[in-house]
Order: sequence, then structure tokens, then C-alpha cells
Amino acid sequence: MYLYNFEAFTTSCELHIEAPVQAEADNAAQIIISHTKRLEHCYGFFRETSELYAINNRTNNTHIISDEFAGLIQMALFYTKITQGVFDIALSGTLKASFKATTLEEYYTIRDTLIPFASSEHVLLEGNQLTFSNDFTKIDFGGLVKEYAVDQAVVLLQNIGITSALINFGGDIAAYGTCHNNPWKIGIQNPNSLDLNLMEVELHNHSLCTSGHSKRFNEIERIKISHIIPSDPALQNCSQVSIIAPTTVDAGIWSTALLINPTLIFPAHIKLISTLY
Repeated sequence: MYLYNFEAFTTSCELHIEAPVQAEADNAAQIIISHTKRLEHCYGFFRETSELYAINNRTNNTHIISDEFAGLIQMALFYTKITQGVFDIALSGTLKASFKATTLEEYYTIRDTLIPFASSEHVLLEGNQLTFSNDFTKIDFGGLVKEYAVDQAVVLLQNIGITSALINFGGDIAAYGTCHNNPWKIGIQNPNSLDLNLMEVELHNHSLCTSGHSKRFNEIERIKISHIIPSDPALQNCSQVSIIAPTTVDAGIWSTALLINPTLIFPAHIKLISTLY
């Protein structure tokens, strides 16, 4: 088993790859790292060279986008529908501007101004044509593209003959095969005591994602404001949610959606394994 570490999507990433010789594992790792870096380059919200940045800093509201970009938008709109609007790339993208505030008064003023535009209702995708109904709506692939990158890594590794691997991009984890002929075992960290785990789970041909408010947040006037943005702040009922699902996109989006609104009814293939209030 060979271990590789790198940085992408502003987080630490690691690959555990089982291969008969290191050269084979090295080649597999390089393929994954290159593909992941490409996705980061194309869809980074603040990356000025990205296709996403160009869309969000547009001078007109209609654009022809790449097939991959269109596929991600289509996927995002699907999850917006089945999570009843709790997961929404236009919500997080549009309200990101509020984090530039230096006072709480400024934060809430910006937020209240942008809320009417912070919805995928203002986004229309027809084939490869993306149209916005106004100048203010922006989109953010946070909560989607990193998870998509993990799922892509699984496919790429399997296509080149790697039979066992674990991919961990900042806590978004997919595992298949075995670890030294034993099941992959993953600990879920206790956000209130970082040296302890809430539980340990076995992962086989599935993905595990945990969403929470404890690690990523903005602080304004000593008030912590989570990076996970609900349309209604009153919905922030949980502090951490962990999900196991067949894909990382599924696990990631549903862990975030249920963190914001624990009353959502989720599909049968989604396994809720840990909720911390």
C-alpha cells in the first residue's frame, strides 16, 4: 500500500493505493493528482483563470459553457430539487460576497440585499447555454466539485487496474477493495474533542462524508459564521452530520443538506450514520 499527499481545493488530500510495485502506484497517483488539479483550476471560485470565475464576473448574462461545466450545473440543479432547495450552488455563490464584511451590520446588509438573487431559480441551462436572469446571481461548486473529483478518482483508478484504494480529499472519502486484506476503517472525529473519534466505520465500495460548522468559518466581530450557508439561519440545527452513500457526491451533498435541515427525507440508498447536535 502506497501513500500520496498533496493539496487541492484549499485542503489536504491523500491517496492510499495498493499496487504490486511502486512504479504502478506512482503512475496512478500522478494521474489522479493531475486530474484533480485540473478540476481545481477549472472550477475554483476565486481562481481568476477558471471558467467558473469568468461566469461569475460576467459582463453579460448568457454564456456557452463546456460539456463538463454543463454536466456539473445539471447535477447541481438535480440536487437542489431533491433537497428542496437546501443545497443550492446559487445560494452559496451569491452570498459569498457577505463574507467580505468587516462588521455584523455590514454582513447582514449585504446578505439581505443579495438573498432575493441567491437561488437557482435565476439560473437556466439549455444544453450548453447558461443564462442568468440578473447580474447578481453567482454560482459556487463548493460541496460538489471536490466530491466529484473523488468519484472521478475512483473511476480513473479502476480503469487502470487498481483493485484497492482509498481517496480522501479533506474528509470526503471513497474506498474500494481492502486495506492489507482487511476492511477499510475510518474514524469520524468528534468536533468537540479533536483527539477523539465519535465512532469508527467500515467502508467498502462506498463513500463517507462529514459536514459540520466547527472547522471552516468566518469570524466577524468575534461571531463565527459557518462556511455552510442556509437560506434561513434558523435551519442550522446540527453541528455535524456523517453520511455513507454509493458516491461521494451523494454523501457530500446529503451530509450538508441534513446538517442544515435534519427534517429532510432522504433516499433509501443514503445511510445516516452520525448526527451531532
